[in-house]
Amino acid sequence: MEYRTLGRTGLRVSVIGLGTMVHAGHFGPMKDEESLDAIDAALDLGVNFIDTSDAYGAGYSETLLGKALKGKRDKVVLATKGGNVMAGPNRGKRNFAADYIGRVMEDSLKRLQTDYIDLYQLHNPDVEVIRNGEVWELLERSKKEGKIRHYGVSINKVDEGIAAVQDGRSETIQIEYNLLDQKPAEDVFPVAQKANVGVIVRVPLRRSLLTGKLKLEDQQRFQGEDVRARNFAGEIFQKELEKVERLRFLAKSGRSLAQAAIAFCIAQPAVSVVIAGARNGQQMRENAASADLKLSSDEIRRATELWRSGFRS
Repeated sequence: MEYRTLGRTGLRVSVIGLGTMVHAGHFGPMKDEESLDAIDAALDLGVNFIDTSDAYGAGYSETLLGKALKGKRDKVVLATKGGNVMAGPNRGKRNFAADYIGRVMEDSLKRLQTDYIDLYQLHNPDVEVIRNGEVWELLERSKKEGKIRHYGVSINKVDEGIAAVQDGRSETIQIEYNLLDQKPAEDVFPVAQKANVGVIVRVPLRRSLLTGKLKLEDQQRFQGEDVRARNFAGEIFQKELEKVERLRFLAKSGRSLAQAAIAFCIAQPAVSVVIAGARNGQQMRENAASADLKLSSDEIRRATELWRSGFRS
């Protein structure tokens, strides 16, 4: 396993991380034993960065992870998030008020069964919160108290990432980046690298699309809490599948399309860690093997040109 330094946090993290949104059932039903198998496999493979959130299953993912890491806490750089309200009358809204974040941070510590969180991230704050939110004072105070070691943001938009770098308080940025959405590499990664802000890449497989295993008929099973029900609604799914077909040249003997997709993200020097979900130990082992793959400069160039052309060239 390869390790990189996560920006100015100084944390040494595996280039392959484990995302735990899948373990809360947001990509279809899950069994706890499979989730625990994935976590155990990650640790065995040298994966030391695990990312979760209080929003995943309204705390379920954190609770499961807390149980899995009993006696193993020192093996993990543990990251979680807060700010998305997932229970009660305000479900679905975001709250970055200092008193709210302070309260849910304490809840996360309890569920994770730990005295400290290595990286606490604001979960999808907008530019206004990033620039003017009083929550930063709370995060700094929590750091001095030892509840968290470092703090950052997990954001959805390029302008939010740029704002976080310019503001200077966020030590890390977590952002979606993959073969189908390469814009962060042009607009966010260069400024983050220059400012020594750690970059965490999420959704490297574009919610399973870049495994190359999904077919049009799979759209019918995206139901309920499965995030793909809204992300791939209507004709979007078919159009995305057509793009994936253009990328199949990256899958070769000895490597799957999924592994090539993760390796593409690792190839970015600004990126410290790439977090993909893993439903079980087998998927975790496949993801981890991506750390040993190197795409050629021609493959990277071709994939980049495809994206820039809107997958028309």
